[in-house]
Amino acid sequence: MLDVHRLTISLILGIVEGLTEFLPISSTGHMMLVESIAHYMDDSEKTFAVIIQLGAILSITIMFWNRLYSMGIICIKKIFVKQHYDKNHLCIRHILLGTFPGVILGLIFYEEIRLIFGLTYIMYGLIIGGIFLLIGELCLLKGPRVSDIDNITYVQSFLIGCFQCLAFWPGFSRAGATIGGGLLVGLNRRISSEFSFFLAIPIIFGSVVLTLYHCGSSISAMDALLLVGGSIVAFVIALLTVKCFLKIVQNISLVPFAIYRFLLAGGIYWGLIT
Repeated sequence: MLDVHRLTISLILGIVEGLTEFLPISSTGHMMLVESIAHYMDDSEKTFAVIIQLGAILSITIMFWNRLYSMGIICIKKIFVKQHYDKNHLCIRHILLGTFPGVILGLIFYEEIRLIFGLTYIMYGLIIGGIFLLIGELCLLKGPRVSDIDNITYVQSFLIGCFQCLAFWPGFSRAGATIGGGLLVGLNRRISSEFSFFLAIPIIFGSVVLTLYHCGSSISAMDALLLVGGSIVAFVIALLTVKCFLKIVQNISLVPFAIYRFLLAGGIYWGLIT
């Protein structure tokens, strides 16, 4: 029999995931916050919070399909046809370099990372991540920035990947770490955001696969149905959110997002911790 309460929670988490996954405000922190308020936070729900990200990732894949397809063709030609291509072109190698640090750290510390989920951790992650965004904004004042995603260097890709590792701390935000990291290494807001979206595909997909490997056997048929429903909601909301966000960051700084993080951290402290 369908559990209406669990269905409601899954749809709410889908909305929260879609709204927050690609914004620098921490999707995991928001989902853990919702689950805590709803008194619905055991190991199976933590697993749900990870797997439901597939819906959001699908939205990015569809939105940037032409670019992803182009990157794939370049890679195939390079390997099998030995065809040279313009080095000033974003390719899969950039994504791999940006993904590598997170994959290694995630595999080594998988169990330890799962143990640090909690409101106190999220609160500190929100604060530190907010400060990180402000530092990134200050770097924008230093001069010319990379304004074309095809001009990102391999070194910049790797450094952004290193910054992405900060997101293993709940509340810090993967998007916040990569977008802020992009600003620190010389990208403008829009290019930092777009590259952050590309990095999200392998790192989150890998996280989902790893979670399924460890916990997939505990997912029932009803759980799977709820996951599909939540993922569909996350897909639709994320599609709309990303389109709006890319327009916003061209004209507005990340300061409002940092302020929101500080306010949310304060709300968590006074409303749920003390």
